[in-house]
Amino acid sequence: MTERVPVFDQCFFCSADLPPLDPAALPAQERLAFDPGLGRLWRVCPQCARWNPVPLEDRWEVLEACERRARDDGDLLLAGDHLALYQVERGQLVRVGDPPRVDFADWRYSERLDEFPVRRPGWIERLLRLPELPVGRQDLDAGWVDPGRLQVGGIPSAWVGRPFIEHGSLLTALFAEVPLAESCPSCHGPLLVDPPAFADTRLLLEARGPALVAVCGLCAVESPVPLEQARPALRAALGIVERADRGMGLVRTAARPVERAGGPAPFIHQLAHRELDIGSMASRDRLAFWICLDEQAEAEALEAEWRRAEELSSIFDRDLTNVPGFEEFRARMLGGGLPQ
Repeated sequence: MTERVPVFDQCFFCSADLPPLDPAALPAQERLAFDPGLGRLWRVCPQCARWNPVPLEDRWEVLEACERRARDDGDLLLAGDHLALYQVERGQLVRVGDPPRVDFADWRYSERLDEFPVRRPGWIERLLRLPELPVGRQDLDAGWVDPGRLQVGGIPSAWVGRPFIEHGSLLTALFAEVPLAESCPSCHGPLLVDPPAFADTRLLLEARGPALVAVCGLCAVESPVPLEQARPALRAALGIVERADRGMGLVRTAARPVERAGGPAPFIHQLAHRELDIGSMASRDRLAFWICLDEQAEAEALEAEWRRAEELSSIFDRDLTNVPGFEEFRARMLGGGLPQ
């Protein structure tokens, strides 16, 4: 008879095996999440990504180990308003609470990424791994280019003299599959962007917030769409055009104004006030813009996971304020008085 696996070693939602309760022994890319302020600890399921609360009796020493590991040995990968993601050994720790503002961009965008596995949507990862080719006859297969528009040498006339011509093949592959927004404000069809015109898309600030202005490939009308709607395609496109400019010095230079502004949202507002098109932005600003969009998207996804987990934990824990020793534990965790 096989030994029964304890219920708390399996995911509540999909029954997959959960990560070990040891931040130093986490397998590659598996996660523990912890909240030192509320004394909560979760094991993040590697199969369904749901957060599983750890029972009270199993969490105290692990919480202290997580805080120490993140503080002393962790490399910050992502900082949001409420969460911070750290690389520790092969695994990752999610710390709930006000994350420290440090220079973490080089972990995510410089050449160090070439040897570091990052969680990205599969099709974007595959696209960014394709070899870089200048635009040419291969774009005829994507359906964007009229053979009658070809110049001598096989370069489509729409690309001649345009920014990002060296990335033309990848931009064509992207925009042949992904619209800039699901709905054009003018024709209500998908807002398709002609790849050579991507450089002309313009960031500006409307009353409702930042927006991206682009010419729809279906109706030829220039329309603004909220930046949030354009973010998936824009993240991929900026990743393509900026992937060659990932020297650690440039990445840090791009990240500093984001930190000075107070984070991604304030920086994007400042950039939108200048009403620049993507092609005329300085490379540093485009790289910073990409960093901001990435951080916003991933922080929102991580925060959504946390909020779902927090609802379950509130039920699971009821109220810890009357648990003997909890306030002393909380003061020790947040006051930096961890045992050495």
